[in-house]
Amino acid sequence: MEQFPFSLFARCFWLIALGISLINYVMGRRRITAAVGQNPNRLGETLGLFGRLSLFSNLPWRVMGWGVLFGSVPSVFSYFRLQDRNTYVIDWYASLMLLSVSNALWVMLGDGARRLRELQAFGAFGAGRKTSAMPDWAIKVLAILGPFFILFWLYWMRFITSQTLP
Repeated sequence: MEQFPFSLFARCFWLIALGISLINYVMGRRRITAAVGQNPNRLGETLGLFGRLSLFSNLPWRVMGWGVLFGSVPSVFSYFRLQDRNTYVIDWYASLMLLSVSNALWVMLGDGARRLRELQAFGAFGAGRKTSAMPDWAIKVLAILGPFFILFWLYWMRFITSQTLP
């Protein structure tokens, strides 16, 4: 039998991640409100964008929670074993890829780089450097690298988790 804190962490990691996301959301709203100041039009637009980004970024954690609560995923460590072909684990990786691709498309085709730069959205996430100083091409490069990072991660995890545990 597993130790109490370890088993709680293994079953509730998704809940911990959602809690940390909620704390980051509250802190980000405070930073945005302080940075934007008294301009209500810009404040509403910035908070709306930040809220949508925060909501969509939590999609993988909600998919993970669904798999742990209602699926056949015993713990968070099962999400490192894609080769087991568990449907919920595959759905989790698919949600990461969907989020990454949709972010890249929005930044590249939907004028997302300009909006992120003008609204200084990365500053709400605690970035030391404001995105207004970051050129559009740098934001686009980071967005394009996202899906490739997910693919590299999937490829890399196959070798790390290839050995079975006793």
